[in-house]
Amino acid sequence: MKCSFCGKEIKRGQGILYVKKDGSLLYFDDGKCQTNMLVLGRKAAKLKWARAGAIGRPTGQKSDKSVAKAAAKAMKAEARTTAKAERAETKSAAQKAEKN
Repeated sequence: MKCSFCGKEIKRGQGILYVKKDGSLLYFDDGKCQTNMLVLGRKAAKLKWARAGAIGRPTGQKSDKSVAKAAAKAMKAEARTTAKAERAETKSAAQKAEKN
């Protein structure tokens, strides 16, 4: 078995078995992991000592959600700069019309 929080291997007869109200099982290698997950509500991906077991993926890889979020942010920034350029162009055209 592996710890549900940090991903560390748990020896047979060791660790803590936690049963949630919905019937799902969580395995913890020690009280530190149990407290961090259940009491403090921390995410393993944000803690250096627990990253190895975070969501079952190696560190350094971005999730699909974070990639999509970054793409949306880039599109929004591009749209903002385009709108700003259009406003400046409209303003300069209006100033030229006033001069003539």
